[in-house]
Amino acid sequence: MHYRILLPANYEASAQRYPTLFLLHGLYGDDQNWSTRTNLVNYARDLNLIIAMPDAGNSWYVNSATNPEDRYEDYIVKDFIAEIDTHYRTIREGYMRAIAGLSMGGYAAVKFCLKYPSLFAYVGGISAALDASADLDETHPEFRDGLRKAFGESGNPARSHSDVFVLLSHTDGKGLPYFYVDCGSEDMFLEVNRKFVVRLQERKIPYEFHEFSGGHSWSYWDAAIERFLLMLAKSNFARGAMRRGTVPQ
Repeated sequence: MHYRILLPANYEASAQRYPTLFLLHGLYGDDQNWSTRTNLVNYARDLNLIIAMPDAGNSWYVNSATNPEDRYEDYIVKDFIAEIDTHYRTIREGYMRAIAGLSMGGYAAVKFCLKYPSLFAYVGGISAALDASADLDETHPEFRDGLRKAFGESGNPARSHSDVFVLLSHTDGKGLPYFYVDCGSEDMFLEVNRKFVVRLQERKIPYEFHEFSGGHSWSYWDAAIERFLLMLAKSNFARGAMRRGTVPQ
């Protein structure tokens, strides 16, 4: 499995450990998208943050309902986090990890935080396809084959097991990460993102929601990842450890 890693500017010259952001690509994407199609490198330049970007193909980041060999959920939460923690100087605690993604990856980031809340402190859903396991195969037939490979046909239990609304309804809200939701005003996933934010509000789960002019495009995602990184830098993430010179030894 391929992945791309973005290390802090002073990584080689230090012995420090760093918080980690796991950044997930969208459908038809790969591990290079974020660093080649946005200004991510510049946005992260002054942050003491490791950014790890896996390649998950068009898997929807799930353990496939139709192909037992495709276990991409296990790959991310078991293998990939362990890979990064083993080979890089991360701070190996959930409160020092964030996860975010766009579209397919935004759906996955939200799903992982609802299923494994102890693994992350912050989650960013950017133009997130939050209806992936519900009826997206019916509303957008162009995605049907891949969605049914991942989640099975309508009525397959795998669908509800990966449905972010079902997962959210089964939690009491305690111990969940902070949710950052960002979606364009012309994005096809805007309504489902608004619906998800209402559910967060009803359950009194800490979140912020941003809706700016734009669609399902790299120009929007470029601006959105900058906003997400600024939020992390200003937040209590790692208690300021992202700021240069304040990372614990």
